[in-house]
Amino acid sequence: MCLSLLKAMPTTAITEFRNLLMFTRIKNDLKPARSVASLCAFIFPLVLVAASTGSATASTVVKTNAAKVPVDDQSAQSRRAALRQAMEQVLVKMSGTESVLSHPAVRSALQSPARYLSAYQFDYEDGQQYYAGEFSRKVLVELLREASLPVWGQRRPDTLIWLANQENRDKWILREGQPGELTAVIQKASQKYGVPVTLPLMDLTDNSAISVYDVWGQFGSVLNQASERYRPEFIIGARLHHKPEDAAPEFLSTEEKLEKALSDSNLAFAYSDEKSTTSTGGDNEAPHNDNGQQLGQSRALEDTRFTSDTNLAETLQSESGVSESDTPTSETAPEPTIPARSGSGEYALEWTLLEGADSQFGVVRAESAELALTQFMQLYSQYLGERFAVSVDADADTTGEVVSISVANLDGLEKYVHAQRFLNDMSIVKQAMLSEQRGSVATFEVRLVGTVSDFVSALSLDSQLQPVRDTFGRPLEGHNFYWNE
Repeated sequence: MCLSLLKAMPTTAITEFRNLLMFTRIKNDLKPARSVASLCAFIFPLVLVAASTGSATASTVVKTNAAKVPVDDQSAQSRRAALRQAMEQVLVKMSGTESVLSHPAVRSALQSPARYLSAYQFDYEDGQQYYAGEFSRKVLVELLREASLPVWGQRRPDTLIWLANQENRDKWILREGQPGELTAVIQKASQKYGVPVTLPLMDLTDNSAISVYDVWGQFGSVLNQASERYRPEFIIGARLHHKPEDAAPEFLSTEEKLEKALSDSNLAFAYSDEKSTTSTGGDNEAPHNDNGQQLGQSRALEDTRFTSDTNLAETLQSESGVSESDTPTSETAPEPTIPARSGSGEYALEWTLLEGADSQFGVVRAESAELALTQFMQLYSQYLGERFAVSVDADADTTGEVVSISVANLDGLEKYVHAQRFLNDMSIVKQAMLSEQRGSVATFEVRLVGTVSDFVSALSLDSQLQPVRDTFGRPLEGHNFYWNE
């Protein structure tokens, strides 16, 4: 066991361990033959500390049980109308989909929204009066679960949007705090759906790392490198411009596709399945890089959806030790994707979604630039809801799965309380109870309302509870975590 732990340690941790061990032997004349237990006890904390220092997924805690609605006055009639609208917004944020509002149980609950209201007040922002309502999250979660509707937790992945906009012949990148309708559209959608979205600062650092032509061309490698300082979970590269639907044919020859891609960086037409098997040869070969994200390796599937080969659900199952046979359904649900083509109109928002090595591509059309961006934000928010919200069949076995997890670095009563509260606050957790304690390592029995895979996926968005990993970034056997506080 000690050797396994030692192998899991990064090189820097091994060096530190060796130096400390030499110091200990000099000071205490430690004999290797009689100190195996001491050695194991010495190595284990080093593995935990070293493994927990890796980069964590960026995410934000969103207050999903609160909403603000603009009102004209504070009359009783305005309050009643605003109360219902606020509850509708909260239910959309908590479920991740607007379709929840058409469910009979939800429609019934909306007839008496005051039953779910915890507090309200009136706010003023930029001369506009708002009704701000806060609802009981616990009661609304029970409502959604009893109706077998999805529940999306408060921890949400961060998204960075690189948006290149074209007006007439000018192109520019939308930046954080920039006044205008496009910024307002993104902010409004972020608040409505509870999706944390960031725009780049476009300061000296950003301008030296990326140009408007990189964003316009949707070059994945450049977008990834320029986004490192923001540490987002998802990266969106998009270009927004006036482009009639008949401006460019969708089916071009290989040479025409390459010529068009080189002239205006239109990656959506720079690739076809025939390019992967037919080489242009010589000087006509399309440029590429090892990551497959430059021109010649860009992907645009000819059906209605674009998706990468990597299946996140399968990855999470392998990490958590849960196989497909362990899940209650006989068929694996398809991985959610964003529709590759949506809407119609004179304006086009052509987008690329990057998540690590995975990518999706598509286009949204509308009659105005603002409407195209609004529709895309709606599609993207719905996609995230499908990815991370958890649905439970109320008629099925309600006991749920039970998983035992070990949490290290709980060296005080306050940390134990915080860790248990953290687990119980997760929407996928029905109950978390302390079952064993050994020093600073605690074992919790966690009863879930979903699957272990859903639980692991939810934890991946938080930096407080990090899995203990080996030097290759793989979680150690079992469900072992390190508490960061």
